[in-house]
Amino acid sequence: MGGVLKRGSRLGIEKTKISRLFYLYLFLKRFYMNILIVDDDNIFRKHISKALMRRSYKVASTDNGKEAVHIAADMPFDVAFVDMKMPDMNGIDVIRELKDIQPQLKSIILTGYGSIANAVEAMKIGAYNYLTKPCAIEEIEAVIRTVRSHEPETRGQKPSGIYHGMAGNSQKIQKVITAIRKVKDSPFPVLICGESGTGKELTARAIHFDSIRRDKPFIAINCASLKPELLENELFGHLKGAFTGATDNKDGLLKVGDGGTLFIDEIGDMNLTVQASLLRFLETGIFRPLGGIREIKVDVRIVAAINKDIEEEVMGKRFRHDLYYRLNVCRVDMPPLRDRKEDIPILVKYFLASSPLAQNKSMTISDGVMDMFTAYNWPGNVRELFNALSRAMLLSNESVITKGIINSILPIKSSVLKGAHLSSSLDDMEKQCILECLNTNNWNITRTAIAIGIDRRTLQRKIAKYQISKQ
Repeated sequence: MGGVLKRGSRLGIEKTKISRLFYLYLFLKRFYMNILIVDDDNIFRKHISKALMRRSYKVASTDNGKEAVHIAADMPFDVAFVDMKMPDMNGIDVIRELKDIQPQLKSIILTGYGSIANAVEAMKIGAYNYLTKPCAIEEIEAVIRTVRSHEPETRGQKPSGIYHGMAGNSQKIQKVITAIRKVKDSPFPVLICGESGTGKELTARAIHFDSIRRDKPFIAINCASLKPELLENELFGHLKGAFTGATDNKDGLLKVGDGGTLFIDEIGDMNLTVQASLLRFLETGIFRPLGGIREIKVDVRIVAAINKDIEEEVMGKRFRHDLYYRLNVCRVDMPPLRDRKEDIPILVKYFLASSPLAQNKSMTISDGVMDMFTAYNWPGNVRELFNALSRAMLLSNESVITKGIINSILPIKSSVLKGAHLSSSLDDMEKQCILECLNTNNWNITRTAIAIGIDRRTLQRKIAKYQISKQ
């Protein structure tokens, strides 16, 4: 009897150990994400792997699909980045195998711009999203953050007031969330208006991933980054021989996104010819590829975003009035951060709970930092706030973000940070912010755009708008 009791006792102890290890694993899983990279481009793969490991992610990588499948059979992953074209297995086959082994794994296709349409089959079999190569580490990490924000479990101690990555309890942001919930399942297009950095793409993703289309593709395209003829080709596709260099048929993003959502960012930069083609599609649900005769019908939800005053664009005849009326049926206006400063504390807490670097350091902020944040007007909006927090964490040797660090980061100091009233206009303040950042970064446009939290083309437009020149 004693022996049985001892054996039972030992079994009980072993079960307790296993239970503790299991819960320890679950606890640690909240703070780390396992990333798998499958790409036969050795330079790209090693660069991205090292960059993610420096950001505290656990990374496994391989140059072929077969080995990726073997790795996934032995180790759980949260996200897999899979190249579309590899010698042994193509990306579609790899994703299919990975999905069978780990159904919860989110797979991201890596593809060149010339073969975006090839991602359609991968999206249909369950790929979470796609990125076009070459892509920067910031784009990779943005996708990882998106995956994290849509996970059912809560990572760390995130504050309340979070909706699909949108943080805030202010009346203005709650109005946005209410509007999303009203329009998310509507068949009509959605127009999102707001300044750069207010979270327009995040809003578009919330519309998609909280809708009945959540299991279908979400595809994004930025009109400002493409020439008009390339933009038309990306949207509608072409047939072989449609123009010089068209050696193969190519599906456009409207066909790739069939059943899902196509997010058209910075639609104000779309030229009038492409606007006319998009209007026809919105009215009929059909389109013709370039060089094609047959019309194609698809079911794609269009969500468009603009960072300009769209009514001014219509008045200036830079935006078609009929397309404006078609898009303006379901409209979401994104408030600038300066108009919802009461959300800054929850945004800061959300970022510190979500950022892998912050979690690794257990970052906090010192007394007075929040006052500095709420006194500043944030011309780059939420993007600028998160960028400032990222820079502060990198500059901090301790686990506390101090006033001194923030004072060295924010481009507008003195009276703004002391909360004094500004006599200058918002445009003057933005101009001064850009000028100081340009001088700080030796007039390097790319570094300055990253520091402010806007894209390079937006910065160039603002430099031209304010007639900023090197002193």
